[in-house]
Amino acid sequence: MIKKLFTFLIIILLLFTTLTLNEFFNNNQYISTFKTFVVPDLKISNKLLEDYYSTNNARHKKASESIILTTLKNLKYNQWIEYIDYIDLILYKSDVLPSSGEELIVVLNLSKDTSVIAIYSSVNGEYIFTNKIENILPIQSIKFLPIPELGYNLLITDQLLDERLGAFFLENFVEIFLYTDDTFKSVFKKTKYKEEIYNAAWINPKASSNEWIKIIENNNITFDQKQKLSIAVSINRQKFEAIKKTFPSEEDFKLTEEIITQENYYWNPSYQTFIMQEGMIKNSTTSIAIVDDTNHWLESFLGFPSNNYKIITKDGKIFYLDKQFISIHQ
Repeated sequence: MIKKLFTFLIIILLLFTTLTLNEFFNNNQYISTFKTFVVPDLKISNKLLEDYYSTNNARHKKASESIILTTLKNLKYNQWIEYIDYIDLILYKSDVLPSSGEELIVVLNLSKDTSVIAIYSSVNGEYIFTNKIENILPIQSIKFLPIPELGYNLLITDQLLDERLGAFFLENFVEIFLYTDDTFKSVFKKTKYKEEIYNAAWINPKASSNEWIKIIENNNITFDQKQKLSIAVSINRQKFEAIKKTFPSEEDFKLTEEIITQENYYWNPSYQTFIMQEGMIKNSTTSIAIVDDTNHWLESFLGFPSNNYKIITKDGKIFYLDKQFISIHQ
């Protein structure tokens, strides 16, 4: 009896060990990088990049397909392989990791509302998959901005959400990513252009079903590196209204409200993000930084006021707090 029980426990232990190791080898970032290092089909060679930049259309097309396929395999996005002909590929090179040298940045716009960025490091003349940025919208472009104290660059992504077919919504925004703690973290996000149309009754049941609202937000975002890395955001938001039983045309809308304001952010090494101001939570010793002001949000503009700051603590916790509980450093 004891022998059978011992055998049973050994079998359970072996099964548990097998499952645990399988999970580790499939999901551990460093094991994935090692797999890429030793499997030729998971690398991107300099020869392949030469073909991609070739003026010969056949070579360029074949190289593009190969880079997309390799990246989908590295990301374990096998479900997208059958749609390879519809995937938009964009390549960049920049120093975005702490290690020396430039990385290869591969952007795959998978669909109208899904994109992914794969990061490859150069090793012995080949590029090895090392990291990724997921859960992003289609990338229009990427620019790079150095952080002197870190020695590598931020990724400034220009993303687009186009839901004009059916949802009447379009947004183009900037989102900045920084590599830290083995991953890429979003450290700034702000709308560049937004246009949306909706029926007033969709958000207010008491409103007339003939009342339509259009919001246009056209913001100017500029970067300054002269003294300290800073971002200035000039916000211009307009509200238009129309009265019509059917979906209104452009001419039906009349301007009813407009707001113009300014937001200023600067890079803070202590918080590893862009902030507006520093301060403390009143009646405490907790230092915080302000990363957003809800008074400037679209909801406040539409009559749903909020008087909160979005704040971050030194240990990276992010939450909202009423302004009356914040003391701002002068």
